[in-house]
Amino acid sequence: MTRQAPGSYAKGRQRREQLIDAAASLLERHTPDALSLKDIAARAGIPVGSAYHFFSNANDVFAALAQRFGDTLFEVLEAPYPDQADSWQTVLGVAIERAAQLYRGHPAYQQLILGGKAPPDIKLADRVHDQQIGHLLLRVVPGHEDMPEGAVDRFFFATEIVDLMFTLSVMRHGTMTEEMVNEAKLACVGYLGEYLHHSKLANHQQTEAARRDRR
Repeated sequence: MTRQAPGSYAKGRQRREQLIDAAASLLERHTPDALSLKDIAARAGIPVGSAYHFFSNANDVFAALAQRFGDTLFEVLEAPYPDQADSWQTVLGVAIERAAQLYRGHPAYQQLILGGKAPPDIKLADRVHDQQIGHLLLRVVPGHEDMPEGAVDRFFFATEIVDLMFTLSVMRHGTMTEEMVNEAKLACVGYLGEYLHHSKLANHQQTEAARRDRR
């Protein structure tokens, strides 16, 4: 069995990344449904026959680009938070602002993840990714230990709320506006606040009851 030389692997990885970069470039001006693998290969300067060695169709390229976005967003949200972000509301606000900045800096992500013409399989994959983001936020947000059972779902739903506001911003304005980012913060904090508030109240009541029992 003939083994491929290391240099060939490196060249293959480079071509694959070139195709993903080309898709990102094209998505800055075109919707996903308007693009084919031939278009992407042409932008990358790679023969379409060679492109088929890496991707079966344009949607496969978009899926790879969406994965790149997901990995980048996770890194952005996982980065250390400033010392002054000492409340769960502040941390959530910083996290939402970081996500908005990532979208603003990459119009292709707006088109692919939030746009009205995003492929269904990309949308489905984004829901799965949002669950991972929910897990991450649960780890970094102060006060999560006061939440009741089902906290993971609450943070997932909160992530979906932010996603919805971001999607509405792109659909209405074609970009991520400051107004809609603020709406995302209000909606997310308001939703999680209901659970955090009631959990803390319940804990307080239990503590008071225990103190009375000890008297």
